[in-house]
Amino acid sequence: MFKNLLGSWYLKKKISNGFLGEGLVSLKSKKLNNFHYEEKGLIHKKDNNNALSAYQKFDIVENKNFIKFYFLLGDKKNKIYQKFNNTLKENLVSWYFCKKDTYKTYLKVINNNLFKIDHLITGPNKRILIQNTYFRSSKNS
Repeated sequence: MFKNLLGSWYLKKKISNGFLGEGLVSLKSKKLNNFHYEEKGLIHKKDNNNALSAYQKFDIVENKNFIKFYFLLGDKKNKIYQKFNNTLKENLVSWYFCKKDTYKTYLKVINNNLFKIDHLITGPNKRILIQNTYFRSSKNS
């Protein structure tokens, strides 16, 4: 799946708590079935131009059975962030537990120029939906 998504992407982010975001994402191949994800962007409240910078990095390992995202930053560096059952192909869902919060993540490739990763974060007094839509800006040659 990810070998078809290598290249540069424009990211549009919508967060249910009233925040919006946008950024650039790079997906590169490290070796066979091993990929590098890097995201640089800005997040701001609707109707407010005061933006916060956002930066994320993940390694992605994919085989016929699973897709795993590994943290590359912070105290969870090199630990699994998401693990999707790759045999389902259509409806990829993963769960991640962080203290009292649960992250349910959906991965859907629409085509080689458009994909989505959505996160539903629930916890005590919390229910946040983060919708990430990726639009291809260029392919790696």
